[in-house]
Amino acid sequence: MIAPLMRRVIAAAATLSLTACTVFPDQPAHQIFQLPAPAVQETAAESVDRTLRVTTPLAVAPIDSNRILVKPDAHEIRAYEGARWSNRSPIIVGNYLLESFRQDGRLATVVGNTSPARSDLTLAGDLTRFQAEYPGGEHRNGNPVVHLELNLQLINERSRETLASKHFGVTRPANGEDVASVVEAFGKASDELARQVIEWTAEQL
Repeated sequence: MIAPLMRRVIAAAATLSLTACTVFPDQPAHQIFQLPAPAVQETAAESVDRTLRVTTPLAVAPIDSNRILVKPDAHEIRAYEGARWSNRSPIIVGNYLLESFRQDGRLATVVGNTSPARSDLTLAGDLTRFQAEYPGGEHRNGNPVVHLELNLQLINERSRETLASKHFGVTRPANGEDVASVVEAFGKASDELARQVIEWTAEQL
């Protein structure tokens, strides 16, 4: 009788341990958010007859997820409960840059990483920050501030040579603490990031 009882106790303890170690429990989302559409305007400059491939940036957990992340202090990261992005954060950022380049029009053709078309240049990199953070950490001071950080390389597809690389960092304060205000700040930060990336890429050409 003792052995079966002990097995049940051990199994229950193991289950509790696994639950406690889950950083972001998989709960159903009540709200699914998309970034606002890119606001980049078409440029008057003559387009360059090259094809640019914009790839989905690499990322690691917890950034590589569809959770809307927030840091209440310097050593803790959480997710807004009941809210999700419509896709994983790296895919959202990659698609936003892709559409922004197309709207800008300085490159004749812009394709994504799943396109079978040949490209002259590839924009690749890694997303290291895509989250809201509270100023002052545990001593909260005001509304959260959105932080986006992206490391990019512009690669010549024929030679595989890295033509240029750059670190981009953008911040944008939210107008409130609610998740809708935070998502709006994510949109404005992404728009500024896209503008900076486009200008830098155009300078390399």
